[in-house]
Amino acid sequence: MTRPTLPTILLVEDSEDDAFFFQWTLRKCTVPCKILHAIDGVAAVRILEDAINQGTPPDLVFLDLKLPNMNGFEVLSWIREHGHESRLDVAVLSGSDQAADLERARSLGASRYYVKPLSVEQLQERLSGWVARQPSLSAAGTGGS
Repeated sequence: MTRPTLPTILLVEDSEDDAFFFQWTLRKCTVPCKILHAIDGVAAVRILEDAINQGTPPDLVFLDLKLPNMNGFEVLSWIREHGHESRLDVAVLSGSDQAADLERARSLGASRYYVKPLSVEQLQERLSGWVARQPSLSAAGTGGS
């Protein structure tokens, strides 16, 4: 029997503290994941470009908006301009709760918008939703009770 593949998450976060907290939250979830980390928008685009070219885009992207070199809105614009929005499931993970930021992120293709800090329950729900859309994983019973 083929072993199910772990979902790959790309975390785009420049704050070491926020990245640590995200990874701590992820460890509390019942879905094991592989995590990639980019500390700015330029690094995120490089990782995405390489992964897409290799046919292995991340399963989920968590994207901060306030990033050095290229902000989260610019990353979302790059994804859209290059036609990758159908291949990438991007959730914004931001400190901003401004309605204008939420609307702009959604208009650029973000599927979800979370205000930091992300709770274990929110992340578990997001991961469980991804698993439910993967027939080989949901049939294999990945996840806990």
